[in-house]
Amino acid sequence: MKIPGRLIAAGALCAVLLSGTAALSLAGQDAPPGQDAAADATPDPRMLAQGKRLYILCQACHATEADPGDKIGPHLAGIVNRPVASAEGTVYSDALRAQDFVWSEENLDLWLQRPAEMVPGTSMSFAGLPGEELRRALIAYLNTL
Repeated sequence: MKIPGRLIAAGALCAVLLSGTAALSLAGQDAPPGQDAAADATPDPRMLAQGKRLYILCQACHATEADPGDKIGPHLAGIVNRPVASAEGTVYSDALRAQDFVWSEENLDLWLQRPAEMVPGTSMSFAGLPGEELRRALIAYLNTL
């Protein structure tokens, strides 16, 4: 199977950026003592900013607007609670099209942790994002799209 050059480049970019995610940690940006950040319905602006910075891992393949342009993956506008493999104009792998779930925050967390483990046979080349805090920040940002 021949893999398009831009897909290889995007995968390489993800691997390089992923190796540097430790620099993007939320250390020092925790909620004040006694405040449960998960219980607060409004995301912390620092978490949203962190998520927006983490989006650099996604932007090579995914647009934030409903018009994906020349991006290889589906747009992420309105991704939270959208049915899987449902963005118009996107070519999905057979493995992803065979799924029947919505992109809830929980499913996004599982997906971002290890896409190929959640849906074996997916064409998404992203290896995964370590660290629950990083995934929560990215999902908080995706919730704003």
